[in-house]
Amino acid sequence: MLGSVIKIYLLLLITLFALLGASACGDAGDGDAGNSAENSAGDSNPQSIFHPEQTFTTDSFVAAGWKKSKEYDTSTVPGSTEIWYGFFDQKDIEIRLYETHTSALKDGVPLAQEALLIDPGARIGGVNTVRTGYSAYAVVGNAVMMCELALSSCESLISALDVSGAQ
Repeated sequence: MLGSVIKIYLLLLITLFALLGASACGDAGDGDAGNSAENSAGDSNPQSIFHPEQTFTTDSFVAAGWKKSKEYDTSTVPGSTEIWYGFFDQKDIEIRLYETHTSALKDGVPLAQEALLIDPGARIGGVNTVRTGYSAYAVVGNAVMMCELALSSCESLISALDVSGAQ
């Protein structure tokens, strides 16, 4: 009888510690994910907006060294005129082009923020996503760039852009 009481007591203790540990990990992870998306995705964050007076084309990014790989259907991103997946410095960078900088902010930023919340391994439309995950975005003139690991993944490409050749 005493042995079974001790077993139940130990089982309750182990369960309690497991719940406390899971709760602590879950709270920290949820808070970090929300802060990461908000901090890197906030349209009021001036560090994520570059060259607002410029208009870029796909060729502008290619000339800077970005390797375009696959074009996506613009019907999935309303307001966009072109969407390309590609890479720069071994980092995935998706470029979504809009008619104007204002359109990129109004139409592109909310969708970029939403994309940051998607699980990188999620199935979209029954197809596994190609990307490893976007953690940040940047608005560059009339383009919204989705950055694989951090804003710095896009910043090196942004600094390589020829802004004198942009419209």
